[in-house]
Amino acid sequence: MHRTTTHSTTWRASFGPFTLSPSERLLERDGLPVRLGGRALDLLVALVDSAGEIVSKKDLIARVWPDVVVEEGSLRFHIVAVRKALGEGDAGGRYIVNTANKGYTFVAVVERHELEAPLQAPPLRAARALPAPASSVVGRDEDVQQVLANMLQQRLVSIVGPGGIGKTTVAIASTHSAIRQFNGDVHFIDLAAIADAGLVRSSVASAVGLQNRLDDPAALAAHLGERHALIVLDCCEHVIAAVAELAELLVQQCPRLHILCTSREPLRAQGECVYRLQPLMFPPKGEGTTAAAALAYPAVRLFVDRATASCAGFELSDGDAPLASQLCRELDGIALAIELAAGRIEALGLKAITSHFDASVRLMWHGRRTVVPRHQTLRATLDWSFNLLSDDEQRLIGRLAVFAGSFTLDAAIEACCNDHDPSVAIELIACLVSKSLVTVDAGQATLRYGMSDTTRAYCAKKLSESGERAAVMQRFCRYFADWVQHSAADVLDKDALEAVKLELPNLRTAVEWLFANGGKDAEAFRLVASLCPLLLQLSNVTECSRWAEAALAQLPEELVGSRHEMRIQGALGQSLMFSRGGSDAEAAYRRGIEVAGQLGDFRSTLHLLNGYAVLLHRDGRYSDALATARKTQSLLSELKDAESHAIVDSLMGVALHLVGEVEEAMQHWERCFARSFGASSSTTSRLGFDFHNRAMCGRARSLWLTGRYAEALAVADRTIADARESGHAVTQCIALIWAGSVYVWARDVERMHSVVEALEHVAKRHSLTPYLSVACVLRGQLSITRGRPADGVELIRSAVDVLHRYQYEMITSVSLAMLAIGLSDMSLHAAALAMCDEVEALIRTCGDFLRMPELLFARGYCQAAAGQLELAESSYLAAIELSRSQGVRSGQVRAAVALAQQWIGTGRAQDAQRLLRPLVEDAGDETSLDLSVARSVLGQAAPTDAAKMQDGTELSGGSRA
Repeated sequence: MHRTTTHSTTWRASFGPFTLSPSERLLERDGLPVRLGGRALDLLVALVDSAGEIVSKKDLIARVWPDVVVEEGSLRFHIVAVRKALGEGDAGGRYIVNTANKGYTFVAVVERHELEAPLQAPPLRAARALPAPASSVVGRDEDVQQVLANMLQQRLVSIVGPGGIGKTTVAIASTHSAIRQFNGDVHFIDLAAIADAGLVRSSVASAVGLQNRLDDPAALAAHLGERHALIVLDCCEHVIAAVAELAELLVQQCPRLHILCTSREPLRAQGECVYRLQPLMFPPKGEGTTAAAALAYPAVRLFVDRATASCAGFELSDGDAPLASQLCRELDGIALAIELAAGRIEALGLKAITSHFDASVRLMWHGRRTVVPRHQTLRATLDWSFNLLSDDEQRLIGRLAVFAGSFTLDAAIEACCNDHDPSVAIELIACLVSKSLVTVDAGQATLRYGMSDTTRAYCAKKLSESGERAAVMQRFCRYFADWVQHSAADVLDKDALEAVKLELPNLRTAVEWLFANGGKDAEAFRLVASLCPLLLQLSNVTECSRWAEAALAQLPEELVGSRHEMRIQGALGQSLMFSRGGSDAEAAYRRGIEVAGQLGDFRSTLHLLNGYAVLLHRDGRYSDALATARKTQSLLSELKDAESHAIVDSLMGVALHLVGEVEEAMQHWERCFARSFGASSSTTSRLGFDFHNRAMCGRARSLWLTGRYAEALAVADRTIADARESGHAVTQCIALIWAGSVYVWARDVERMHSVVEALEHVAKRHSLTPYLSVACVLRGQLSITRGRPADGVELIRSAVDVLHRYQYEMITSVSLAMLAIGLSDMSLHAAALAMCDEVEALIRTCGDFLRMPELLFARGYCQAAAGQLELAESSYLAAIELSRSQGVRSGQVRAAVALAQQWIGTGRAQDAQRLLRPLVEDAGDETSLDLSVARSVLGQAAPTDAAKMQDGTELSGGSRA
């Protein structure tokens, strides 16, 4: 759905040395363009458009991200980029002011000029992951239009050609042109940062927003589903088999998905449309002898464009035209080679460059795979470029090849510049940037640098030839081991986690190198021990378990029982719990707890026991979970901080609640709320969920069970809203399921439906299969409630089967009890009663006695439907008595209403009145569906019958005639 807006962009504004033109998407400083990312530019336009006024954060997010859900951290991140681009703080300049809890104000004096052009809706913003073109695209208009047409008509398109020819440039330009057709749902994945083909799926999954089961292609296909999206896979050749397999699967299973690839060879996948990108046209020999004639060819235009950018005074004269034509001819129209040549104009001039590029340096590849491989073709160009560098520059650019992704200035200095003073090292890097061998990205809060994949590969070979690779990699690994350890120790907000994402290729490279070189260095295990918790915060459980298992398989004897092992075991337990579950997860948790105990690390023991208790609950082992929760209480004599006490109270509340100790559980939760006020969000990341929100779920449930119905619904609403605001997928699912159970008990069909829709949305988006199956159970309950028992039974049965496979048993008993009611409604009485027996055995074995009154009610319902009225009466009475002992008033009322209706049907109206009156009076002004029925029954009593009733009398253990 296209965005509409009432904000005009047909104006131009001036402030200080800057000019802003929204319609041209251009910010200039003193007449020169200022580089600013798309989102940041949109923010600046919105603020300048309302200069002098406070623009709320909500309004800014709505204007800049109209079609996606983003966190406030993203807004802060791009505000920083705007301030940096404006040079805020330089010479006292001030443009943007933050008003606490309100928003931002553009405070500079603005001269605004309205333009006469008609109002036009601004184009859809590009997807966040899609890079902006680094510079103007020259000579590729026809290619871009053809690729765009192919991309919209076909669902799998590959741009194929030799390295350096401009495949990525054309892909980015074509994709920017296609943003509107895909409504901004566009995702760019640079596969050059991936050395392992096995990581292709998880990289694509992470890019499109999947947070769990990243390595499962079926989960990825389900996540993409019916989305009309475009995925761009750049630089596929080194992982081409994995890309082909994934692309073919996604195209087959996702009917509206489009994929664009760049590669030196076709994928050879079913349905692939191959577009072979040709070299830029250059003047044939004897032509291009004048500037006008030479500039008629796109290769020369590209050369001049890049040369002008690197040397402001450069102009192509008629005298230089033959040299430029000759150079482009010798470079065979390869864009990368032309750009590298143009970057040397300022230092050497055109004549020196053409003479330096002698006949022995040639680009030999002519499109036939059997002639010369891609790296040899580009090596000719890069050899030429490399030979123009100073010895120090050559040494440094070779060392920089160790970075798998982009990198910071600090990382480059620490890993690659040990033999230079920092000021000299910075100048060397600046020289490499100016010579276009190192790129710089100013769109982040901290400048990040990078190299093209071809340049990196070339320089990596130079590094190996120098004999320095091992020493540089050791410094590289040491730097990132320190970096990740520091990051893991800090409280990471969303912006800090974004920084971790940027460093993942480098972190991955460090771990891979350490393990490939023996893996016995303590550095490797220190790095993994710090990296795995960060991967969990990023919901990358697949990679977390991969590195944790690799580390534990090679753990040297001296690290057995160390803090490194403890942290790795804990991370493995948590990652497996959310992916595979089972004995491996339990073994990891138990070993981590054992090591933490040996080390006397009480805080880590608490967090590990908490995770283990969650695993036991997911496995349906409620008694064991309560015993584990009690163990955490013994740690509180050593842990005096409020947060630890709050975590224990939250956990104890859950464990007690599920075994039927409702009032005691509520006491723990109330203490949790008192202690956790203002607790940091880092605990959520370590535990995998927000413990405070989990306790709020328990409060909502307990309020309902104890008869405070209106307050329960209000707390449930607030708890679900808070979880949604947190943006944490697991926390949101927990809230929808557990706070949402209040809506199920209330038989509030409208609210139940909203829970199902929200739960399905979040679970699908993040591939949380167990939670998706819970949504199916709830949908089944809705079907049964709405009189479609066959549909409901099938939904619940299939969902429970899936939950069994994922060892998620937390709702098994209540689901099967509802299944029994559905079977009863289908008149399958024997099957319904057999199911009730199965559920009772399950509850007695597992210990979730809170569900026993619900089971007894379901059994009474099924027995009554089968005509077994005396047995039904016994079941209802047992449900009433057990609910009373648990302090569950809602359960008493529900079973009492069902029994009273049965008695009225058999002429026992007075017994029904005696049963219901004390429950109704005890409820006071509270109301629920069951209480409404109870009051209706009491209101229908005949006066003579009412006079005979004994107020306050309740039946206990049998009937009264």
